[in-house]
Amino acid sequence: MVDPTLNAAYRATTYVVVMPDGTELALRVGERSAPLDRLLAAMGHDHWAFVTACNPRSRRLDDAQNTERMARLAKVVQARGLDTLPAAGRGETGDWPAEPSLLVLGIEEPDAITLGRLFDQHAIVVGSRGEPPRLAWISIP
Repeated sequence: MVDPTLNAAYRATTYVVVMPDGTELALRVGERSAPLDRLLAAMGHDHWAFVTACNPRSRRLDDAQNTERMARLAKVVQARGLDTLPAAGRGETGDWPAEPSLLVLGIEEPDAITLGRLFDQHAIVVGSRGEPPRLAWISIP
């Protein structure tokens, strides 16, 4: 069973994407996003994932460690030839720092879970065009 406090924290996070025009798009679990659907259609993708390499298994690392982990994530995603946009997960309570992240376009859920597992994440946010974002649990804390 998923830890209720951790589940609530993921659901109380705004997943912010920097769009190609520089504007920010706020995504929330369970809330469909027409702007994201338009972006996916324009870029020829049906699936996406919001992934971070920061703070593995919800253990805070220092900025230097998180920066290095994000650079590794970017290399892995780039090697797979996937499109990305910069992003950050921002919790509502303010007791956890914003986590640099990537919106990975064109990745299906099983591959996204593998990516999240590679970087020791409890969960990632995934979605498909026309559907609301949802949590995909990787490990049960």
